[in-house]
Amino acid sequence: MREQGGNGVKPGNGKGGKSSRAQGAAGEAGQPAAAAGGAGEAAGRMSGEAQALGYQGRGVRAGWGRYLVAPRPLGLLAGGVPPIEASALFKLLEEDPDVEPVAQVRPSRSRGLGAIAEPHPACPPVAVVKMPQERARALAGNPQVVVEIDQPLSYTPTPPVGAGPVPVLDPMLAVTLEEPEHLTLRVVGSDGDAVAGAHVWAIGTGGPVHGVTGPDGRVTMTLATDTPETLQALYVRPVADYWPTRTGTPQPADNGEAVVTVQALSDTFEGFPGKALTGWGTQAMRLNQIPPTYRGHGIKIALLDSGVNTAHPDLKDTVQHGHDFTGAGNGTWGLDVTGHGTWCAGIIAAADNNAGIAGIAAEAEVHALKLFPGGHLSDLLEAVDYCITHDIDIAQISLAYPVQSQLAAWKLADAHAAGTTVIAPAGDTAGPLTQLATLPGVLAVGAIAHTGTYPVSSPLTWVQPPWPGPYPATFTPTGPGVDLVAPGAAVITTSLGDGYAAVDGTAIAAAHVTGLAALLLAHHDHLRTQAVPRTAARADPLYLLVRTACRPLPGADPRLGAGIADAPTALGIPASWQQAEQYTPAGPHQRG
Repeated sequence: MREQGGNGVKPGNGKGGKSSRAQGAAGEAGQPAAAAGGAGEAAGRMSGEAQALGYQGRGVRAGWGRYLVAPRPLGLLAGGVPPIEASALFKLLEEDPDVEPVAQVRPSRSRGLGAIAEPHPACPPVAVVKMPQERARALAGNPQVVVEIDQPLSYTPTPPVGAGPVPVLDPMLAVTLEEPEHLTLRVVGSDGDAVAGAHVWAIGTGGPVHGVTGPDGRVTMTLATDTPETLQALYVRPVADYWPTRTGTPQPADNGEAVVTVQALSDTFEGFPGKALTGWGTQAMRLNQIPPTYRGHGIKIALLDSGVNTAHPDLKDTVQHGHDFTGAGNGTWGLDVTGHGTWCAGIIAAADNNAGIAGIAAEAEVHALKLFPGGHLSDLLEAVDYCITHDIDIAQISLAYPVQSQLAAWKLADAHAAGTTVIAPAGDTAGPLTQLATLPGVLAVGAIAHTGTYPVSSPLTWVQPPWPGPYPATFTPTGPGVDLVAPGAAVITTSLGDGYAAVDGTAIAAAHVTGLAALLLAHHDHLRTQAVPRTAARADPLYLLVRTACRPLPGADPRLGAGIADAPTALGIPASWQQAEQYTPAGPHQRG
């Protein structure tokens, strides 16, 4: 069985005698400690989740699944049930002919100030195994163990078809054409250049159809349930340098080709990116009114995401640490195939080089922990162990999983106990928060948009309210459970290649809060000068400070939480020092 611990150091006997904190984590995950030991409930829960997810995992044979198995902590065992040590449990799994061991996630207690301070983690050692679904259900009936599916990680998990509301169209209801029709689009920039690599979605009665433009800016889309005339809208999202665009029904020319023009960012911001840009999010949080010497020096931030494009000129010197937990290879944490991690990294720590953008905490030490694509819940557990053993101050977890996980709740409780502040996007669900964001000890961040900060061709124009000013982004969760909000729509940040993109999402909002949290740890008088050990007593004041320093937004909307984080208030900067420059709702501006 391969060792998957972040430092290759095995703990003691893994008895899990620290019952009080484990019981608290059980409550955090929504499972009362008394109920957590029920064998019948465990078996039923495993069966329901396995059937709902229908997940087998990479390299898993038909009828089998990939699972996490761990000894149940002593404090959560039903009366009279003896505990089982991790080593004994793992030996039994290795000897079981119906089980294929894959890895072990063993937390190290010999490295990291927080780990050393709390030698008894709430989360026990975990075995990652492959086994038949029936075997997993039977094992889940054993009150001595915890059995969970090793769920795949994604950004905003949606219920599988048949297990919840269908997000677009039930395929069984689709009326398909005998001969699919085709639509050819050509995407060009307002500067006349062909826009390659742009993602295009055609929205019709049969749901979205997706394509990517080639080097000549063209893409041909196959319409199985629509004709070009029944399409309702086209969405175009360039990889970099242009604004996202929404148009109505496409109007093909005589040659059968429809042309969509996207506006260059340089049309909106003169001289960009050669001339530096201060985004509307920086202004809305009044980050432009704090001393320029506040750069987050000495603070360690972990970005649990898709990796970071470390070849970008604004990131090559600021993101120099990382690890790929997906097993793709060494050094691949510096490659980002989605752009998502790169977007967040730019907001947090892009270099302040008088061009492009500057990160909120440009001198923080960023660790890129790659978990997507291909990551699983077991990889997330290992990445959180990395944060504990590497003395990470702030961890932004941008990924999520669809089904409640007790093991994840315990692992995040360990991170909190080690003094790591965990920040997470509330989720781009327009509904409930993601499972991870609901856990106590996790700061859940929603997103706001602001009229006038994007061109009229933006998809945001179609959903903005009739009044000017800030408003909850349409994708932000309706709650409850959102702690606060931050700018998360039409935000300019680093992208794939060497350019910049206008992006949306609650992870974008969370990156703003992560950057501010780094400034607080580095520069707030109380947090900076107090010699607080790496325990929960270090993280809790930061959570409280961020929330109490929020500025309420108009309207009693539960999507807004405590309001928008306000940097000068949080940092305790006297009003007499604050720069006179005020937030300009009309949009971003440039600085010399």
